[in-house]
Amino acid sequence: MFTIRAVPRRDENSLLAAYHGGLRRHWLPGARALAHLLARTGRGGWSSAERLLLPDAVRRAGLSMRDRKGLHRLLNPAAFPVAANPLKNKQLFAQRAEQAGLPVASGWNPTREALGSWLARETDIIAKPSFRSKGQGVARFQRIGGDWHGAEGAIADAALQARLGAMWQAGGVIQRRLPTHAALAELSPCALPTLRVVTCLDETGVPEVCGLALRLSAGRARPVDNFNAGNLVLGIDDQGRCGTAWLGGGDQRLSHDRHPLTGAAIAGTTVPDLAEALALARRAHPAFPGFTVIGWDVGLTSDGPVLIEGNWNPGTDILQLVSGQGLAETRLGALYRHHLDRLPVACWRGARVVEWDRRGR
Repeated sequence: MFTIRAVPRRDENSLLAAYHGGLRRHWLPGARALAHLLARTGRGGWSSAERLLLPDAVRRAGLSMRDRKGLHRLLNPAAFPVAANPLKNKQLFAQRAEQAGLPVASGWNPTREALGSWLARETDIIAKPSFRSKGQGVARFQRIGGDWHGAEGAIADAALQARLGAMWQAGGVIQRRLPTHAALAELSPCALPTLRVVTCLDETGVPEVCGLALRLSAGRARPVDNFNAGNLVLGIDDQGRCGTAWLGGGDQRLSHDRHPLTGAAIAGTTVPDLAEALALARRAHPAFPGFTVIGWDVGLTSDGPVLIEGNWNPGTDILQLVSGQGLAETRLGALYRHHLDRLPVACWRGARVVEWDRRGR
């Protein structure tokens, strides 16, 4: 995979001007020409899906998913190499979070016990591959009547152990599936609902919550709540209540006041443990140095908020969708500009038009 910085000659808003302007000022003429060419050929800016999803006014003040990666790469120097990135390497994330005393899902650790012994105590587990995003490759296995079952049906114990062992060897994690908070059970019937909480270091270096969205399972077979997997996303008002939800994979111009599968009311429902979840995200950020901005996924479980994972390159589409604002008009956009304005010259000059997302050192 590559990071591509396609830079047009003119920008629509102050955030893009801060990002693209820094590149233009510090790049050599050849790099600027290549970046302008990539922009003219459509390698940057808004995708067709984003044009359908976000109104014109939001996009004029917004940050596209294509542009945000290059920006985040400047602000989050610890993101590469990927193998050493604790927000991409799920085993490293679990270790770092556990060392910091942060609540995470209980999981198997081969240094502590054999997989068979751990599985003997479990009835519902989630397996997540590392170095993946958007819920790709996540699998659920349940013990039903003494036998394990996955999405393809029954699976022998030996076959399950072989599959899970291979996933661990590739950097993945095997965890106990967490129970959904009772207040959200009908709103997220097939997957744990998560809050996407974006924290960014403020002007004094203290983590600040600058973006918030709630993701709910729409009732599809995959055990994930990602919007791009056909699930629901919504904003939360100042009183901690749910707004209307958008459904990924369908007509995203339509919003939903009720859950499309269960019929349960979404709009107006109070989000449980919201203050605790936000406090957890703020507390977690200092445990991951080298990252100016982090998009946290905080699970809303029956036992309270649990840290599921952090993202070094959090999506901007759902934040702008649920808030109805382009990022340049938000507090997060202001902090992006603050940090870009103070970025060392060497960082700007070291940024490439096309950069390989290197896995190892």
